[in-house]
Amino acid sequence: MDTHLVRPATDAPPKVSHEPQERLEQLHADMRDAKAELREVLERLAARHGISQKDISYAMDGYADNLLSDLVYGVERDLEHECEEADPPSLRRRR
Repeated sequence: MDTHLVRPATDAPPKVSHEPQERLEQLHADMRDAKAELREVLERLAARHGISQKDISYAMDGYADNLLSDLVYGVERDLEHECEEADPPSLRRRR
């Protein structure tokens, strides 16, 4: 028999903005949160099995960053394009 753990809902559903810049900022914030959660999971595993902090850092830097970047690449690129379209180059030069 398989046991599946269900995490309790601790947060209210996020408010979704229609502005591409805000959505991009939220994506980056969510990626930072996901990376922190991944590190916590790896630290618990390491503590149980005597794995060094150096090895955790190597896994995070070498794999977790790439994993998250690969996961969101398309969405991030689309949002960046939407931001560029919403803020034409002529307005960006004035700032």
